[in-house]
This record gives sequence, structure tokens and C-alpha cells, in this order.
Amino acid sequence: MADDGTGPGPQQDPRRWAPQGQGPVRAGQGHDPQQGYRPPAGQGYGPPPGQQGYGQQGYAQQAPGQSGPQYGWDPSGGYPPPPGGPTQTGQPRRRRWPLITAIVAVLVLLAGGGTAWYLLGNAGGAGSPNDAVTSLAADLEAKNYLKAYSRINPTEAELLADMGDMLTTELQRLDVLRPDASAQAGLDSATVTGLRFDETGQENVRDNVAITKLVAGTITTNQDPNTLPFTDSFKARAFPNGIPTGGPTTIDIAQEVAQQGEPIRVATVKVDGEWYVSGFYTLADYALKDAGTPWPTTSIGAAGAGTAQDALREALQAGFDSNVQRLVELSSPTEMAVLHDAGPALVDAARGGTPSGLRIVDLQTTQEDVRGSTGLGLRSAVVEQDGQRITITRDGDCVSVGGVEGSPATPFCANDLAGNLDSQIGNDPTLTRLVPKLVTAALDVKVVMAQEDGAWFVSPGRTLVGVYGDLLGALAPEDVAALVEAGR
Repeated sequence: MADDGTGPGPQQDPRRWAPQGQGPVRAGQGHDPQQGYRPPAGQGYGPPPGQQGYGQQGYAQQAPGQSGPQYGWDPSGGYPPPPGGPTQTGQPRRRRWPLITAIVAVLVLLAGGGTAWYLLGNAGGAGSPNDAVTSLAADLEAKNYLKAYSRINPTEAELLADMGDMLTTELQRLDVLRPDASAQAGLDSATVTGLRFDETGQENVRDNVAITKLVAGTITTNQDPNTLPFTDSFKARAFPNGIPTGGPTTIDIAQEVAQQGEPIRVATVKVDGEWYVSGFYTLADYALKDAGTPWPTTSIGAAGAGTAQDALREALQAGFDSNVQRLVELSSPTEMAVLHDAGPALVDAARGGTPSGLRIVDLQTTQEDVRGSTGLGLRSAVVEQDGQRITITRDGDCVSVGGVEGSPATPFCANDLAGNLDSQIGNDPTLTRLVPKLVTAALDVKVVMAQEDGAWFVSPGRTLVGVYGDLLGALAPEDVAALVEAGR
């Protein structure tokens, strides 16, 4: 369960945002919710005067045995670029998100090794945020992927394992991946070397969340399709003229940091007394930072419903009402702890939203097992707006929409959509055959529910896994073959 975050936060304890050795933040320095951290005039942030690291000397100190250019913080202009690189002045920071995506993708790649979670459990937790990220970096460099997997926030690790297992199973069934395919091949195509974090720059944004700062290292990926476990038949269709060879691509973290003017932020979260690396919290941290919003110091508590159907109905109604507070309350507090911790900021950002005026009068669902969890699908619903009621009924691959007071219902079926799209898809036989399958799969989507401490909540992550599983499950190997050939 997530920490409720009621302890002192960055606004309540200014020492957390003070330059190292400088004492509490005073007016004109420290953290500005709109502009981020601002060092005092003529100084960087980091060790006390006379020590190397941040400050006027920047990253002057190198690890033993290292040589080469030194990139550091210039109080007047941010990080200077590497020799021969572009200047920082006026340069947009658009390169940041691709790099963040690449780092998070490393965590996602670990998902295919789902057995790691069952083998290692919580064994990968660390005693501090810095220990969590440096241990992950060391495991990745040593290609010890089972151990690296255990460094990820346990609830995220389980969700990623579920997604990885589903994708691997479905792509093998569709004859895209070989039967022996695993995430190992994809991970082995990447090499992580010398990742270094600036321990003095760590930000404790909440009692249970700390942001570490990645400042150096390299991530090299091999772009050669031959290294990936595709089947021979898929490679023959996808590359009819022969498989192109691709050389390695290297991301130099120090150069990226110099171009962005700031270190790469990697979030860690405290779970059951141990610290783990978190992709969810990393993405949330960047979203808050880009919005100029500090992390909330309190959380939105969990408030589920008595039954799974009630939880789904209340969540749908909250969506119609633009009630973000209730949506967060009804999200799984274990899976979506990040939503609860960032919830107050989400509520503030959504203020002024206009309710739709729709009211759910009745909701009937079907219940199925979705990868070991409870999934609810639509059977029928009655909604009301401005005194007018509409009924929606699911029957096979058709949905009927009409009034409840005697007016005839109008059925709409999956095959109807294909006919209506003829002008857009140009009577393409492949798309004409696939559209009804995909529409039926979309109608079959189940919202996954989770029961925790006797109450029911919505599980967004597992719902998304189920959606991908349903869409891929609607396809046959010949459908994928036809799509690949049609797209050449």
C-alpha cells in the first residue's frame, strides 16, 4: 500500500530543497514551483565550498580511471555542451522525452522475465533511493536481468510481467515470434555502461518518493533485426528484399544532460520500508515538472465500492461528472498508488471541468475471468440527460441504442462498420475482413476490477493489458501476414 504522504513535504521542510551545506532556503533561492530549482547567485547546488561536484566547478571530479571532456554546471548558462556540440543558449529541450522513454523502455523490456518476480519477490529492495538506482545500474551493466527486474516497484513489476507474458504468448501464436522467444534476446541487444547518479542532487519530494539524478553513462542498442527472435516466415514477409543490417546506436547520457541543461530524473518509491525504481513515478514527476506543479504533500485516500459492478458504475458516473477526485478514489490503491499520491495535483488541474449532465440510471454487466482477475463487460445501460432516457444493449457483435419508453431500438453491428468504411479503406479485402473482428474485440473489452481490503476498485493497468490481449486475440496468423504484405 502507498504511504499516505501526510508527513512534511518540500513546502513544509525547506531544508530538503536547500543547496547542500547552505542551510534552509531563503528568499530568492531554492525551489520555485513555476520554474523548478534556482541556485543562489554565483553558485550551483551541491557540496559545501571547496569540494568538487556541483557548484562553480560543475562535474569536475571524474571517477578513477576516467578521462575526457568534463561537463559541468555553469551558473550563468546551465550545462555547457560537449566540445563540438550545439550551444545551449535558446535551445529547446525537446530531446528530453525520447531519452526518458528510452530509459523507461529498459524497465519495460524487463517485463518479459516475469518469472523473476516469483523467484526473487521483494529481494531487490534497497535501503536508500541512491542504492536502488545504483544497484539497478550495476545489474543492467552485468546483464543480471533477474536481479535487475527485482529492483522495480513490485506492483509495477507484476503488471509489466503480465503485459510481457501476454504479448509474448500472442505474438508467438500469431507466428511473429519464435516459440523460444523471450525478452532475453531484446535485452541482450542492449548494453548499459557506467551509469552514474549525482547523490547530492537527490530531491525528496515526498516521504515515500525521491528523485535521483542520472548524469553519465551510455546505453547502446543494436538495430540489427537479425538479433530479434522473429520467425523465418515473418522475416520473409516483412523483409522480402533481405533483412537490412543496422549498426549500434549509443545514447551518451552526459551529452544528453549537457544539451538539456539538467540531469535525467529517475524516481524511486518506498514500498514496505524498501526503495525501488519506478517508471510510473518517473513519468508522473516529469508531468508535474512540465506543468510547473510541485509534488503534493498529501495523497487522495482509497474509497472503493461494495461490489465490482458498483465500483464500475460509480467510476463511469464520476467520468460523466468530471469528478477527478472520485475517479482517483476508485482506482486500485496498490496498482495505481502513483495516482493517489499525485491526486491532489490532478484534482487542481481539472478544476473548472464541465459535467456532461449524463446520469446512469441502470447498469448491467457480464462477468468473466481476465488473466486471473474479475472483468466486467457491458450487457445493458440506461442513461438520462435533460429528462431523456436512452438504453444501450449489447447482443453478440451488435449494440442496440434506443429510448426506453417504447421507441424502437436501432441495432449497430460490427459488419455495418466495415460497410460504412468502404470509401475510406477502398474496399481493401484485408481491412474489410479485419474491421469486424476488431470491432467485436472492442465490444468484448472488459474493465478489470480489483478487491482490496474488502472493497472493489478499478484496475486501469490490468484493463489495458486485457484490451491489448483482446485485440491481438481477435487476429489469426493469416491476418498478420496479410497486414504485413498489404503494408509493404
